[in-house]
Amino acid sequence: MLPKTEIVWRHLLHEADRDVRRHPSISALADDLGMGISTVHKALRLPADMGAVIVKPAGGIRVLDPFRLAVLWAGRRRLDRDVIDTWRTDLGAPDVERRIALPGVVLGGHGAVVARLARNTIADYASVIAFTDRPGHLRSVIPEMPDGPTTVVVAQPDPALHRYGNVTPLHQAWVDLFTRPDWQAARFVEAIASRWVTTDAA
Repeated sequence: MLPKTEIVWRHLLHEADRDVRRHPSISALADDLGMGISTVHKALRLPADMGAVIVKPAGGIRVLDPFRLAVLWAGRRRLDRDVIDTWRTDLGAPDVERRIALPGVVLGGHGAVVARLARNTIADYASVIAFTDRPGHLRSVIPEMPDGPTTVVVAQPDPALHRYGNVTPLHQAWVDLFTRPDWQAARFVEAIASRWVTTDAA
């Protein structure tokens, strides 16, 4: 399950995607996330040390460099520790994603990127990442085929994930794909990073 430090980073990045880079105080952020002030303060220490985030003496928080914060998170993320089931199917990834669009399921990975950007101009892909604590429910709608072309990865969601809707935030999708070994994930990671760099440069 996503550690509290990474939950804080995810929230800051999600808000930055919405052009919200300033937060009034550590206590307000902690209250919003349902965490202790000391927990949030500790989560901000490394991003502040590297200049991705500024924590002002009066308590205000400003996200200066979301991309560097995302890279920091990608280096820390261990998606494999959250995986609770995986199997292959003969269904294509888009068909899998349509079938698992169910209450209590949050789509991640490639599908989340496509959903957040409202299009796929990067590459076809052959894996689906879904967050739910009911993997058996997904197995009932996605038949297993050991030699099938598509891999279904089911991961344990953290308690705060559902606040972002039925797909993970874009930065989490990027970070999760960063941990995956397939070439399609690498293409998505590179394409999104290029998009962010271009946007920030503009």
